[in-house]
Amino acid sequence: MSILNSENINDNFKKPEVLRRKLNTLDEKLPPILDDFKKYYVFFHKNPEYPEYQSLFENIKGNLNTTNSELFLLSNQVDLSSDKINKQLFHLNVLIQKEKDKNRKLKRKLGIVDEKNNAANELISDYKNIYESAYLQNWALFFSILIIGSSLTKMSK
Repeated sequence: MSILNSENINDNFKKPEVLRRKLNTLDEKLPPILDDFKKYYVFFHKNPEYPEYQSLFENIKGNLNTTNSELFLLSNQVDLSSDKINKQLFHLNVLIQKEKDKNRKLKRKLGIVDEKNNAANELISDYKNIYESAYLQNWALFFSILIIGSSLTKMSK
């Protein structure tokens, strides 16, 4: 990802203050629009023959739809930013794990890591390695016993 190579990852996203400002603006606009909508809804349905009420009601309904679409777009922007951040964090986590593995291998080559290290991650990986080597030794011992046993039975015949 080219985004990860830049100096500051946050420069690629909209600032939270901008999104909050837009949300606050919508939050301030919505109550008066809803009040007008209620008022003109009643006027329009009580007196449908007046074209003035009809035009005012249609105008308020358009304002309400515009505000709703702006809120939807803002919500969509937040979701997209959140998804991008999650992808970047996942990618960074993968890179960190690769670097940890590389660091562990380099420490082993240098002989820095011993099994009495206090770091929990190192201890866990050391115990995993000890378990894997003991597991392989047990299988090797089992197969060698089978081979020796079969060769002894063939010699005794």
